[in-house]
Parts: sequence; structure tokens; C-alpha cells
Amino acid sequence: MKRDWTSRSALIVIALILVAVNLAGLNLFARLDLTDDNVYSLSDASINILENLEDPVTVLVYFSDDLPAPYSSNRRFLKDKLDDYRAYGGVMFEYRFENPNDHEELRAQAAENQIPPVQIQVIEADNVQLKNAYMGVVIKYAGSTERIPVIQDLSRLEYDITGAIRRLTRTSVPKVGFLTGHGEASLETDMQVLNQSLTGNYAVAAVTGVGDLGDLDALLIVAPTDTIPLPIQKGIDNYIMGGGRVAFLLNDVSGNLQSGQASTQNSGLDAMLLAYGMATNKDLVMDNQSSSLTVQRQQGMFNLQQQVPYPFFPVATSFSGSNMMVNRLSTLMFYFVSSIDTSIVIPEGVTRTVLVSSTSRSQTQEGFFFVQPSLNVPEFSSGPYPLMAAYEGEFASAFDENRIGISSRLVLVGDGDLLKESLLGVMRGNIQFGLNLVDWLVQDEALLGIRSKNIAARPLRETSASIRPWIKYGNMLGPVLIVILFGLVRWRIRKSRIIALASAPVSE
Repeated sequence: MKRDWTSRSALIVIALILVAVNLAGLNLFARLDLTDDNVYSLSDASINILENLEDPVTVLVYFSDDLPAPYSSNRRFLKDKLDDYRAYGGVMFEYRFENPNDHEELRAQAAENQIPPVQIQVIEADNVQLKNAYMGVVIKYAGSTERIPVIQDLSRLEYDITGAIRRLTRTSVPKVGFLTGHGEASLETDMQVLNQSLTGNYAVAAVTGVGDLGDLDALLIVAPTDTIPLPIQKGIDNYIMGGGRVAFLLNDVSGNLQSGQASTQNSGLDAMLLAYGMATNKDLVMDNQSSSLTVQRQQGMFNLQQQVPYPFFPVATSFSGSNMMVNRLSTLMFYFVSSIDTSIVIPEGVTRTVLVSSTSRSQTQEGFFFVQPSLNVPEFSSGPYPLMAAYEGEFASAFDENRIGISSRLVLVGDGDLLKESLLGVMRGNIQFGLNLVDWLVQDEALLGIRSKNIAARPLRETSASIRPWIKYGNMLGPVLIVILFGLVRWRIRKSRIIALASAPVSE
């Protein structure tokens, strides 16, 4: 009987291929990243910065050894990422790890570089103890220094490192202005986290007059409650005609939870925006996909607290796939949002992109607004509705019909409170949108592309209640059933082969 060498030959060939790939990997650098956001690969922006370094970059990592999970995984992820930087930077990029826990001299060096120890919980001898650990990075270039005091958010790691190198190598700092003086949201009290995050890459300033607009790379008008006077409007229009980029986040309908009512609000910008082909509807969008509120209800002699969905706080998950400002976001939470009027004819040479929409299970309320929380929320079915839009092109002046400006970028959002942490809290998606918004206005596509990477769980798409159990148990039992089925098929094939061999005539 002849021996079947098919399986053995395949194993030998596979082993030889693996050996060849490993030998090639000693001299060649390549990576196959199958994640949606390519979180384990450097972005083109990072590679471009590394390939154009004029002086060497030195990275000193102060990171304690033998840390428990998840800190040990953070250390490994950081080292892998720095290996990628060195692969593309070559001799212009070097790094080394130091463990300050074992040496007093290194602890003093870390303190000098403003890398503080942080306390973490470890389990030793069956006891939970606090331990000082170092998890910081110092980046040096041409006599200047940037630092990341603590490595915490791995999804921001490349953004933080590349952003630091970029700040060290750039020759000027873009300037971003927030209009004030008309009841707008305050950087110091309403947008603290956003303000701190922006100041790492931009010069952020409050703008009070027309004279402050000239040197801005972008202007944000966030939730004005008073009418913006005509001279300021003309200054904004002149800024746009010169290529200035502006984001309008407006509350054309302002809701009040305490009174349970909402009313229209006049910022004075309607006519100017209409000249640019932009407008919001005087309505409020209600969505069954929304945040919840805690309400009190009386049951007998007791007042009970109950979580109820509140459709006036929509949670958006439908984003434009073509615009980097939003295409990597997972969720955005709105606070009394109006829909964007897309029926307006936009000027010739201007393009409009709807960035965010409500779900199909949404509806609008207009005219008389009643926003009291209710225990029974009806099912809506009139959506989706556009909630924000981006406009690009050469706009005509709102005050001089014969003047056409140079190419600009404008954004219109139907919710002025979207970025107000004082109302919504620190919402990760909203903060990321605020940062992306500024990057897109300034046309800083490099930072926008890096920040859009996200190490996060991907939620299932919107599904009906009847489908969810099938998805749940399919994920739980599906792999087991596939393995059992594969085993049965293999057993059946082998049994058939044995029967065939037993019944075959024996040759003499």
C-alpha cells in the first residue's frame, strides 16, 4: 500500500514559508493591520513627519517594570508603537526605556523632566496595596522638549506622540478664536476639557471684536443667546470673504427642562447664513434613540425615581462616511437640536455635505413646543433628519452682492450646546467632534486622521427586539456548532475512506 504524503508535504511547505517570512522580517519592515481604524499601524501623517525630520528625535520612556494588567499591556503597546516610529524614522528617531523604581538617580531625572509617579493598585501576598509607578514619555528635538506625563488612553497614543513631535518641529502655531460678548459658551466654564485639548496644538483665544478676526485660522460661534450686532456680522462676512473658516453652533430653538418648554431664539445671523445657502429649521428633533432622564413619580406614599428615555436628547450614530470630521465617530449626544434646512439652494461653486443625521425613528416638533419628560414615548417614524452640515467653496458676500470670496469652509450645527460640558458632561464623542471640527476648519487633515483612530468596542447596528436574541445566541453557540459540524464531516469522510479501503480488492 502506498503512503499518502499529501498532508506531510503541506506541513513541510508551510514550515519553509514561515521560516522564509521570518528571515525576510529581519531586514524588511511591513505590517498587516486588519483593524478598521488601523490602530496598530502608523498613519501617513506620522510617517511623513518622521521622513522629513531635520534633526534627531530622542524619546526617553520612564516606565516601571513588572506592572500588573492593564499597565503591562500599555507598556507593550507603547514599545510596539515606538518600534514603528523607529522603523520609519531610521537614525533620526531613537528611544530607550528606563525604570525609575530601581534607581534614585532615575527618579530625580524623571522629576526634573516633569514625569510624576502615579499610584496604582497591585495585589501582593493576597493583599491589595498601593504602588508608585512611572508611565511617562519625554520627547526631545533640537534643544526643545515635549512630554506625556502618564500613558493612559492607548487610542490617543499615536496622536499624542506625533502631536508632540509636530509641535517641536513646526515654525508657527495656528490660532483659533471663540466669539464672545453675546451670551456665547465660555471656554473657561463651559468647555474646559475641549479648551485644554485644543491648546496642545493651537493658540486658543476669546474674540470680542472685528479687529481680532484678521489673524485667526478658524472661528467658532457657539450658542449665542443675544443678537449679534450688524458690525460684528459684517466683520465675520469680511473674514469669510478672505478665506476664513467659521463654525456656527446655534440654538435657534432653546429648550428648558425645568419649565418643560422651549422657544425660538434670535441670534441675528439668519439673513447672513441664508446668503451662504445655510439655515436651520425652527424645530426640535425627537428621536427614539436618545439619552435618558431621571424623573420622580409617586407610587402610593412614596416618591420613586425612574429612568425614562428623553427623545429631545438624541444620540446620533449616522455619520457621513466621506468627511473625516465625523466618519470615525461612534456616537454624538445632542441637547435640544434643530434640523438643518437642506431645501435651500446653495450658491454656485459651493458644496454641501450632511455630516450627522437622526435615525429613521425620529420626528420633529415645531410651532408649540412641549418638552416635558414622559413615561410613555411614542414610536417615531418620520426620520432621518440632518442635524449638521459642512459647506465648502467660494461664497458670495451677505452684504455686497458683487463680491465673491476666496475658497472657504463653513459648518452649521443645529445645537449650540453640543460642546457645552457644563450641560452634557465630558462626552468623549462630543469632545472628539469638537477637536475634529477645529482640525477640519484649519485644514489640518494630518491631526484629524490620527485622532480619528479609536480603540473601542463597535456597537451593533440598530436592530429590532426580535432579532437581538438570534444575534446573541448565534454568537454564543455558533462557533461551537461549527466545530461540531466540522468534526462530524471529517468523521464521515474518514469512515467512508476506511470502508472504501476495506472493500477494495487486494492486488497480488
